[in-house]
Amino acid sequence: MATLLRASVLGFPTVFADELEDVVRFVVRRIQERRPLLTTFVNPSSISVADSNAGYKNNLLDFDLVLPDGIAFAKAAQWLSGRRAARVSFDSTSLAPPVLSALAHQRSSIMLVGGRPGVAAAARRRLLERFPTLRVIDALDGYGDMEAKTDFIVERAPDVVICGMGAGAQEEHLLSLRAKGWKGFGFTCGGYLDQLNGGFQYYPRIADRLQLRWAYRIWREPRRLGRRYVVQYPRFLAKLTASLIFGEGATAGPAGTKRGAAALSLDEVRVKARLGTGN
Repeated sequence: MATLLRASVLGFPTVFADELEDVVRFVVRRIQERRPLLTTFVNPSSISVADSNAGYKNNLLDFDLVLPDGIAFAKAAQWLSGRRAARVSFDSTSLAPPVLSALAHQRSSIMLVGGRPGVAAAARRRLLERFPTLRVIDALDGYGDMEAKTDFIVERAPDVVICGMGAGAQEEHLLSLRAKGWKGFGFTCGGYLDQLNGGFQYYPRIADRLQLRWAYRIWREPRRLGRRYVVQYPRFLAKLTASLIFGEGATAGPAGTKRGAAALSLDEVRVKARLGTGN
């Protein structure tokens, strides 16, 4: 048996597991059982997002899974909790391939939302190249009248929404869909839709294997990501260092939230060791 654990990591309600496969099993099982799930991710830049967006941390409490995205945040969860924490991201090196495979098998309807005009549509084409049976019914950019787009998505009622609008905005968008009656699977994906424009495998294998994805992204996108790594990441390191020095660690326990709408029972978070992808 493997257990997903929830802990407050640097003030963020984070769910983590020993291995990526443990999270995959849980998410895929929910897809197979058609029980909706809202999933998002936190990384070192989340510190700065929370400082500038007062409602960000509060919104995270309404998600079923808030997973450690990026090796730095996963290590922080591990060091502060004393438990192993796997890095989990919605990209082609992590959670996306098994989730997309399961969605294709279930014939789930999917909508992509985010990016500049044309980005989501190009991402749709890339996904269909890899998963020809995937039912991506529409692809919307992340600009313009988002309230009208929210109403449009609710009307179309897709089984799944994959949203890449940047931390803060993408969580708000998924929660606004649910508030308007949409009942489906939601995944935030940050810059994944942009990455797909360069191909399904954005990272070279060696960068992925050596945990140097961050360095590769800086090399590929220096203007967009320069501030994140130069300004935002030092703030994360300072907060982590203070937590380690002053003993403000994370207390781990079985995953579950204080809010009933997003609560996970112990039976749901204990998953069998066998991987059931449905393929």
